[in-house]
Amino acid sequence: MIKSHGWVVAKASRGVYSPDCLSWEERPVPEPGPDHVLVKTAFLSLDPTSRNWLKLEPHAQYLPIKIGDVMLGVAIGEVVATRSPRFVVGDLVTGMWGWADYSVASQDYLERVIPQAGEPLESYLSIFSHVGRAAAIGLLEIGRLKPGDAVLISGAAGATDALAAQIAKARGNRVVGIAGGKKKCEVLLNELHLDSAIDYKTQDVGLEIGRLFPEGVDVFFDNAGGPTLDAVLAHMAIGCRIVICGAMSQYDLPDEAGAYGCKNLPQLLFRRGRIEGFVVPQFQDRMGEFDAILHRLYAEGKLRSRAHVVEGLENAPVALKMLFAGANDGKLMVRVGDAAVRPTGRKRT
Repeated sequence: MIKSHGWVVAKASRGVYSPDCLSWEERPVPEPGPDHVLVKTAFLSLDPTSRNWLKLEPHAQYLPIKIGDVMLGVAIGEVVATRSPRFVVGDLVTGMWGWADYSVASQDYLERVIPQAGEPLESYLSIFSHVGRAAAIGLLEIGRLKPGDAVLISGAAGATDALAAQIAKARGNRVVGIAGGKKKCEVLLNELHLDSAIDYKTQDVGLEIGRLFPEGVDVFFDNAGGPTLDAVLAHMAIGCRIVICGAMSQYDLPDEAGAYGCKNLPQLLFRRGRIEGFVVPQFQDRMGEFDAILHRLYAEGKLRSRAHVVEGLENAPVALKMLFAGANDGKLMVRVGDAAVRPTGRKRT
């Protein structure tokens, strides 16, 4: 029986996230049962939703975990044993399994990864993953993007939001991004080629939105929430669509009393606006449609994504804090072990 090192949920993490909610343990890995495989993890995605799951609040999650469970995340790995008719030993797969060296995973939560020419492995935890799918679904399905829309993206230097911004640009729309700090705003302008950037650390976001959108915002793709969302509610165009992909500003508050209450919600009535949240799995039967869009835009050179790779599974809980400090430079992930296809051109820490 293989033994695996991994991170186990030790307690709920309420208030400001602390890595001590996870415990480093060695556990035996059972043989895979029918329709399951044993996967050796290569790369683990670190996402804002990971922090939400660790609150252990069932009403706030759609993938509950409990104390004593191995922490879950999206990952890439190699099949090393299988009792699934869908996968063979040596297959490279992505899906949901434990923060561990080895995990048993159900075939129902796995997809085979066969990178096309020019597609680095890390792009399967960014562009061609839950991240890229969230950007495409949120912008095109929930936001109903159309020609001529004036688009605003919060957290536009983040993994999902940067892809949403590029998709909107590829469709010919005018796109403004919000980010924190001069360096990130320069990335928006010089690498993603957005039309304008707002630095929420040094500029008044509400005033800048009013200046840059004199006729109002048509589509707002939001991963920030809080005061940023409130500022947009005051500057909506008639028929504005607000896409709630996340609420990063509210995830790591010291307590619930610190949560921000939007004041401008009545403007939804006056501007005939619409605000809607979503999660990627609700569109499971349409993934091929959105994947085709992402692969086409990447092949055309219209999508790019940085990967910020932290070395070693033992560093995953501490690395998760980087998301809430804005310290990551690109899609945050952890390299756990070798894989059949090795990534290239990634930032290491």
